Amino acid sequence: MEAFEGDELTIIRKFEHIEHCLKKQVEAHVSTQFENIHFVHMSLPEIDKDEIDLSVEFLGRRFDYPIMIAGMTGGTKGSQLAGKINKTLAKAAQELNIPMGVGSQRAMIRKPETWESYYVRDVAPDVFLVGNLGAPQFAETMPGRYGIEEALKAVETIQADALAIHLNPLQESVQPEGDTQYKGVLKALAELKGEFPYPIIAKETGAGVSMEVAVRLESIGIDAIDVGGLGGTSWSGVEYYRAKDERSRNLALKFWDWGIPTALSVAEVRYATDLPIIATGGMRDGITMAKAIALGANLAGVALPLLKPAVKGDVEGVVKILLRYIDELKNAMFLVGAKNVDELRKVPLVVTGFTREWLEQRIDLREYLRNRCAR
Repeated sequence: MEAFEGDELTIIRKFEHIEHCLKKQVEAHVSTQFENIHFVHMSLPEIDKDEIDLSVEFLGRRFDYPIMIAGMTGGTKGSQLAGKINKTLAKAAQELNIPMGVGSQRAMIRKPETWESYYVRDVAPDVFLVGNLGAPQFAETMPGRYGIEEALKAVETIQADALAIHLNPLQESVQPEGDTQYKGVLKALAELKGEFPYPIIAKETGAGVSMEVAVRLESIGIDAIDVGGLGGTSWSGVEYYRAKDERSRNLALKFWDWGIPTALSVAEVRYATDLPIIATGGMRDGITMAKAIALGANLAGVALPLLKPAVKGDVEGVVKILLRYIDELKNAMFLVGAKNVDELRKVPLVVTGFTREWLEQRIDLREYLRNRCAR
């Protein structure tokens, strides 16, 4: 009976997450810090705008644009909603030839009958699809901890191409029913990586990845990092709305804006590792995406802005938003004279506004930006 109640709680919680993201203000009150990254306008770009190539390679696949639809949902109560969202997003990803992820598959592992809410191969046979499991489920202190069996099930049941392991200690710590077991996760992921035949992406969910964590993840062979930085959706904010009592609401409110802003997280991970980077967390226009790529990201991921049209099954609406980002990204590339994504990574940048303490104690971002082309 306890297991059944836990399964139902997981499914209901995921439905509530969608509902609050649609109806409430759930974004961070602080910025991504990309406003402190500035392009140098090129009055003589010496390229034709029409010749700009936005294609990019990531984990062995070639995509038409350096944009990813980040994982959002699956396995909700009345899983038709989750299935509708995922299939809508997948159709858009298929049309534009960009990768996409699904939301946490914990519900599917616990209730296998929800697998269809994650399955999109019938509408997106070619899309690069990323499965999703949570890091706490691999912790050595987690009862019934996950291993290779669950990881394979997550990927192969939905015919995914890679697996994201989401790191969400902030959300779990403010969630009354949250899983705060993280002991031994790195070791477990190292063991998983040693026998898992698919790429593994370490994915934060709104609080950013530091250079220290990035180095540890690179050391065990993780294939890519999704920084999931501060500045977009705050999952502590989402949990604030779910809280049932004043004590829980206060805790979630206090940590609403906790984390490393996305721009700084991208810089830290690129400075400390050679891993491919997905920049998620507050990607709300193509100029910001261009800045993220120039700063060191390989892809820019977007979620919340696509949720409203996806809930309605509006593929055209999802594509419309993404095409707006693509137009803005391409225009930014034209104005800095970058005819492809590789050249965008090398354009001059001006950095302003970061605190002296961060620059001195973490990394000298200006020095990093001067020298990054030599890496």
